[in-house]
Amino acid sequence: MADKQQQAALISKNIKHMREVLGWTQAKLASEAGVTAAALSKIEKGDGRIPTIVVLRKIASALNVKPYEITGEDAPEDSGDKKVEFFRKWGDLDKLPEADQQILRDMMERFTKK
Repeated sequence: MADKQQQAALISKNIKHMREVLGWTQAKLASEAGVTAAALSKIEKGDGRIPTIVVLRKIASALNVKPYEITGEDAPEDSGDKKVEFFRKWGDLDKLPEADQQILRDMMERFTKK
């Protein structure tokens, strides 16, 4: 495990990135997570402040991610989170034209028949 300063910097970077992907301000994330804007600001500065597990879970929940995605830890082997990651990344398949959706369905059928 990285030292406290490195871990704080990684958490900071990940939270900020995830927040910006959503187009949220710090105030919006703080409100959605139920934490103060001041606390979130300190966490995002990455100056050694690591959020408590309670705060980390609140932030993760607001961002619709798992806490380990923020901390940079590996997903538990049996968590099923690989599916969540897949759908988070490609879950908007219904926005594709129907013909493309059918191609993907056919591919998945072929892959799962092995």
